[in-house]
Amino acid sequence: MVGERHDGPRGVGVHGDADHLVLYPSWLGLLSSGLVPPALLLLGWSALAIGGSTVVAWSLIVIAAVTGLWAGGQFPRHVIVGPEGIVRRCLLRTHHLGYDEVAAIQRAPAPRMAAARALRSQDPAERRQVRSGLVAAGTGRRRWMLTDQPESREEYDRLAALLVAGGGTHLQATRPQAGSTPTSLYRRRAPVLR
Repeated sequence: MVGERHDGPRGVGVHGDADHLVLYPSWLGLLSSGLVPPALLLLGWSALAIGGSTVVAWSLIVIAAVTGLWAGGQFPRHVIVGPEGIVRRCLLRTHHLGYDEVAAIQRAPAPRMAAARALRSQDPAERRQVRSGLVAAGTGRRRWMLTDQPESREEYDRLAALLVAGGGTHLQATRPQAGSTPTSLYRRRAPVLR
């Protein structure tokens, strides 16, 4: 059935159906994008209440509004890859990307602290470890975040198969190491696919 979780031959924790794959961001990313703008807004209102109408208070309110609109429109709750293309479901919008708009799926830059730790490591396996999620690269400098965490090998293989079936979009991301956890690890149910 569409929208059900499949743990059988397709791999443990791979959400989707025969024609779709569902990828998720980390809970930390979701909480950050959902809690930082209201926290900034609360600081701005507090500054207004305590100090009156100041540049600092209004700056905090404007920054809160801008970051809230950006996070609500750009940070995906989940991403569905299927025959029609890629659907990014964000809090404030659903963004459809056709395969003709996406030239490649690539790795996002690794977080700086993780990259620095890997460079200091003496273990070659630690240096090669995938630490970042996936981005869809369009023409020019267009990039759309798909996940902010690495996916499992099963999800990676499923994504590769769907991109081959969709045609035109290349998977240029490095394959994650063995034992990588699926993006759906803490999700009980997959969203309904349409």
